Amino acid sequence: MNKLFKAVTVTLGVLAGLAGQATAQTYPDRSIQIIVPYAPGGQGDITARLVAEHLSPALGQPVIVENRAGANGSIGSTFVARADPDGYTLEVVVQSHVLGKALMPNLSYDPATSFEPISLMARTQVGLVVPATLPVNTLAEFVAYVKERPGALGFASAGIGSNVHIFSEWFLDIAGLDMVHAPYAGSAAAHPDLISGVATMAFDTLPSVSGLVRQGRLKLLAVGGTERSPEFPDVPTVAESGYGDYNASSWSAMLAPAGTPKPIIDRLNAEVVKILAKPDVKERLAKLGATVVASSPEEARKTIAMEGETFSALIKRLDLAAK
Repeated sequence: MNKLFKAVTVTLGVLAGLAGQATAQTYPDRSIQIIVPYAPGGQGDITARLVAEHLSPALGQPVIVENRAGANGSIGSTFVARADPDGYTLEVVVQSHVLGKALMPNLSYDPATSFEPISLMARTQVGLVVPATLPVNTLAEFVAYVKERPGALGFASAGIGSNVHIFSEWFLDIAGLDMVHAPYAGSAAAHPDLISGVATMAFDTLPSVSGLVRQGRLKLLAVGGTERSPEFPDVPTVAESGYGDYNASSWSAMLAPAGTPKPIIDRLNAEVVKILAKPDVKERLAKLGATVVASSPEEARKTIAMEGETFSALIKRLDLAAK
């Protein structure tokens, strides 16, 4: 009986593998949907649309990008986690994806195990921006300005629990600042109030704000990563400005539902990596402050797991899940 059971198990495994190979051989034979679980105009949306523009001709099928924003990305991600694992529903997420469980313990999916990573796509600098009319020109001047007005000024974010919200709270903590959080439905939604001075500060990804900085509508006082941005080489890092423990940047990644056959994941990975290696794609991302970091699926999985642990610990220390 045991031998028969083992034989049946092996046979089923072989058949499943053959079915996966057959599916991959005909994939794709219809349009592919890429869900962006955030509002239009942010890092994930910009990167998804740029890659989709090239992925469609590479696969010979329409690739449609759809925004399903809300609840810090959990609405769109829940949809993808529950979708058929057949390679026709994909997702482009940013770093805030890994924060879900720490911020919302009752989340219906697991940011790490409910998805099959396809590739990291780009790592993006974040920057501290203020209204162009604010009478400060350096991070030190900004800190002094806020300390003179404790609790009276607001900082904007792309929503409660977004990575830029976490980055802002982290900086406020190490700088000893007291500001009021003003969450918006995405980065772009916050820009009018930030430009007008209703909001006093935001940490945001450079792809979202670089145009406004060049137009002189916002001031970029510092960038969050370990190195200066090639697009704004005169702008110091937060660490250079006196806060050596601060190191914040964001990334984007493409995911599929857990259980998507490996041959399909490998096909998508190969195409996405080729797209990200194109000089025009690299150039367009660089102009937005992003650096291509195309990866293997396994490298993406390790990054998601590692940063999930790191930022979950930060969220717990700052007690942000309760805010």
